[in-house]
Formats: sequence, C-alpha cells, structure tokens
Amino acid sequence: MMLPKPIKYAAISGGTAVFGLMFGWLMFPALLKHQLKKEMALSKKTDVRQMWEVIPFPLDFKIYFFNYTNVEDIMNGAQPIVKEVGPYHFEEWKVKEEIMDRDEDDTVSYKKRDTFIFKKELSGPGLTGEEELVIPHPLILSAVVTIARSNMAMVGMAAKGALGVFDNPSDVFMRVKPLDALFRGVIINCARTEFAPKAVCSAFKKEDMSVFTLEPNNQIRFSFFGKYNGSVDPRVFTVKRGIKNVMEVGTVVAIDGNPQLTVWRDTCNNYSGTDRTVFPPFLTDKDRLQSYTEDLCRTFKPWFQKKTSYKGIKTNRYTVNIGDLANDPELNCYCDAPDKCPLKGLMDLSKCIKAPMYLSLPHFHDCDPSLHNAVKGLNPNAEEHAMIIDFEPISGTTMFVKQRLQFNIELLKTEKHDLFKKLPGTIAPIFWLEEGLALNKTFVKMLKVQLFIPKKAVGVIRWLLLSFGSIGAIAGVVFHYKTASGEKNKVTTVKPEEEEKGVSVIGQQQGPTKVDM
Repeated sequence: MMLPKPIKYAAISGGTAVFGLMFGWLMFPALLKHQLKKEMALSKKTDVRQMWEVIPFPLDFKIYFFNYTNVEDIMNGAQPIVKEVGPYHFEEWKVKEEIMDRDEDDTVSYKKRDTFIFKKELSGPGLTGEEELVIPHPLILSAVVTIARSNMAMVGMAAKGALGVFDNPSDVFMRVKPLDALFRGVIINCARTEFAPKAVCSAFKKEDMSVFTLEPNNQIRFSFFGKYNGSVDPRVFTVKRGIKNVMEVGTVVAIDGNPQLTVWRDTCNNYSGTDRTVFPPFLTDKDRLQSYTEDLCRTFKPWFQKKTSYKGIKTNRYTVNIGDLANDPELNCYCDAPDKCPLKGLMDLSKCIKAPMYLSLPHFHDCDPSLHNAVKGLNPNAEEHAMIIDFEPISGTTMFVKQRLQFNIELLKTEKHDLFKKLPGTIAPIFWLEEGLALNKTFVKMLKVQLFIPKKAVGVIRWLLLSFGSIGAIAGVVFHYKTASGEKNKVTTVKPEEEEKGVSVIGQQQGPTKVDM
C-alpha cells in the first residue's frame, strides 16, 4: 500500500525529530562520557598523562614576608608590628620522574622534581631578593618551643644551645636576605665545642633533613625550600591511573609503599583525595573535591562556593580553609587530643614537619580574631587571602588556582631564659606563599576545540533536528487530513440553475400541443 506523500514527509520528519532526540540527549552524552573516561585516565596514550608527567608551563609561586619593625619593644612584651614585603615571584616547574606503571592494580608510581626560578621583573617594585628583613628566628624558636613541649626543665639548656650556634644574638629574630632564607641557605655554625650548641646541632641532624644541607667543616645550611629546588624528592608516590575506574584517577594510595600515615590519630592518617595534579571528571557542585598535600600531611576538602567562568568556559568555584579543628569532628584527629587543639584557623605542623610551625591562611584570614588582633599590620580579606579553585566539572580540569598558606611560629614566653622572659607569647607570622595556576590560552583553546565546541554544536543541531522534525511531522499530518477531508466532502451536485432548466424542458416536452383553430 502506497502511503500518501504528506504522510511520507511526516514520517521522515518524525524520524528526524526522534533521531535528534536520541542522538542529542542520549547517544552523544553517552559517547562523550565514554570518550572522557578514556581521555582523563592516566593511560600512556592520553594528553592528560603527558601533562600529568610534565606540566608544560610554569606555576606562579609568590612569597610575602613579614618584616618586624619593633624588635626591641617585642623583646619587652609589646605587640609585634609588621610590614608585608613582597611578592617575591618565582616560576615553579613541576616534573615527575622514575615513573612506573602497574597494570595489576591500575596504579602508577613516581618521584617528583620541582624547580624554582626567581623572576625579579615580576616581583614587587624594587625587590631584588637581597633586602635585609627581620623575621622571627625559625631555628632558635623551634628548638626552644620543641623542648618546652616535652621537658620544660630543659628549656634553659636548649635556649643556650640554640643561641650559641648563632653566636649569641641579643634577640630571637633573624636578619636575613629573602633569597638566603628561601633557597640559598643560612649557615649554622656546628663547629662550636660547647656542650649545649653541640647538642642542638646533633638534634638538628637527627630531624627531617628537608630544610638542612650538610656542609664541610661540620656546618649545616638551612633554608625553607632550597633542599629540593631542582632535586628529586626521594619520596615515592603511588596513585590510581583511573583506567579501570576513571573516578579514582589520581587518588593517592601510598607514599614510600605505606598505605597510610602514622602521624595523626584515627582517620586523619588516611590518604584521601588526589595528588592535586589531576581530578576525576563528571563532578557536580554537590561533590566535594579532595586532594592530599604531602608536605602538610593532610587532606583538604574544598567546598563549592559559586558558579563562575574562565575565558568563556563555565566553571565551579571551590574554596577551602584550615578549619576549626576543635569543633569539626572530621578534623579533630589532627590534634594531639580532642581537647588539645589550636585556635580556629590554625594547624600545628610539628608532627608532620618536625618543627613547631603553625599553618594558617594569610594574615590569619578566617581565623580566631584574637590571632590577627595580636599583630599590628595585618589586614585579612577574602579577595587577597582566601584559597580558591575554579574547576571545569565535565572534564575534571583545574582552570585557575590560588593556593595560599601562611607559616607562623610562637614567640614563646618562659622564665627559663632571659631572652624569653618578656616575649608576648604571640603566634607570629613569618611568611605566606601563593601557588597559582591559570590555564593558558593554548590549553583553553584545546579544551574548547576538543570538548565544548563539539558539545555546543551538538546542542544546536539536536534542537534544530527536534524542532524542524516535529514541525515537519505535524505539518505533514495536518496537510494530509485536510486534503483527505476536502476530497471526501467533494461530491457531484446539481446546481439550482440546471434543475430549473431541466424542469422547463420537460415541461415543454410534456405540455399540451397547441392546435390552431
């Protein structure tokens, strides 16, 4: 049976609409998801793997120091007054080396190499890295605070030893050039023969050597970041590749073969989250990102803040803070005991880095107000001091990051040594850093071409197919039934004029014949 043409056209149009519906809302999303699962895994064949191994552009690494301007007054118990100096701008290049894949458990192991290059032209106006700054002495204060926590009776001896190593200064502050403190190093004179300085030097050598370098003639060189600048970090990191399950991509499963830490209490020893260089795709704004920071021995869990965009690509903005360890059950295990937590916004790093340093956000942003009120010259605000991440959720791509952290130390007040008797006991900031990433135009364009332009094109095409197909189907059906209805009502009828004419003729034929008389 041959279908009428309008019905044929309606059927074709309806098929087009159904195809647009199936392809645009079912087939293409499934195809895209399947492709992303392959592309976002750390398979040797993917672009993501290549970027994960060697980030092909530098990160921005900025350091801001706090210069103390009233040292003599502080030594007599006055409120510290500081002036922020910075930024000192560095390029940070990240490379993974000694990479080894394990198919049996879908993991990959590696070591990392970070290289920092000072960029004077990008630093603050006039800053060269050779300025002399006055900061709380990290080694003298660390030695004394560490002993004070374990054996207060030995604090006097520790103070005498730490001061002796540095030629018995008149206060507990260091005069140092930023580049020396950060990378080039400051010499610790461990050639002293007195008992107390020798004991302090022995203690330094026994601790984590990540900030110390052994020099000839029994000297030690100290710097915050110099030990691993351009050198391979000896730690072996093992993460999931995500080939079998893309939602596990980048998840840390072991460091140096250990599946968890032995630093904290309970669940805080677990490795949770990725290694910060890759995240799984398909996350919604209800999902919390998780990343593990090995240098701080903890997991951070940013939460969704708002919808944003980056160079024309829609993103989700996340933010994170240090937390309120005393009142957050999830974070309480980072404390020595449930009732021995620092103030809100502080984290004691002593168990992690073997030095009594406190972590916070810059200028004590989002901390207990007493912290920034105790130091004059701090101006905490979210725009300059909060941590933010702009995250593209479909592909799992980090588009823009500002990771900001501040390192602080206690100006311990104790009667055990004259230099410490009148100190204010303040948590004193030393410096804060900002590690920033902004995906450059090349990679933004690549993401648009490979993902968003096809996605947008399919979005337009599916609506066109659905719209025109639906309109065509409806038009075909309507046209068919209108035509059929018109033909059905079209019958042969006699017009009134014809009927009258016919009657007249019959009448003429059947009427009486006229007879002439």
